[in-house]
Amino acid sequence: MRRFRWGGVVVAALLLSGCYHQVVNTGRPAGATKVDKPWTSTWIFGLVEAQPIDVRQQCASGVAIIESKMTFVNGLASLLTLGIWTPLSVSVTCASGGRASLDAGMLTLPLGTDADAIEKAARLAHERGTSVALVWEPTNAEVTR
Repeated sequence: MRRFRWGGVVVAALLLSGCYHQVVNTGRPAGATKVDKPWTSTWIFGLVEAQPIDVRQQCASGVAIIESKMTFVNGLASLLTLGIWTPLSVSVTCASGGRASLDAGMLTLPLGTDADAIEKAARLAHERGTSVALVWEPTNAEVTR
C-alpha cells in the first residue's frame, strides 16, 4: 500500500514538472543588455496574465528576444499554491540597434485594413508549407496624419 502511494506521488511530480518554455524573436539583432524577471506573477495556472514588463529605459533600441519559462522552482511554487499563483521566469534581451528584416525569399502580403489578408496568409502558409509575412505598408493618407 505504501509503495502505491509513493508511486502515485512520483508520477504526479513527474507529470506536474513539465517545463514551459517560449521564445519570441523579433528579428532584431541582440545586444548585450538583458533584463531578467525570475518571479513574474501570473494567476490561476497562467489564465490571468502578468502585468506588462516595461523595459523601455533599459532597451532604448527596442527588444530582440523575449523568453518566458517555468523553472523547476517556479513550478514548485505553483504546486504549493495549487496553481493559484503561477510564477514565470521572464528574460528580455535588448536589441543592439538596426532594424528587423525578413528573409529575402519569404512570401509577403500587404496587411491592408481588413481580415481578408490574415485569412489569405493562413491559407497560403498551409498550402505551401512555409511562412508568410504580413507587411504593413502605410498609404499616403496614413503618412500625412
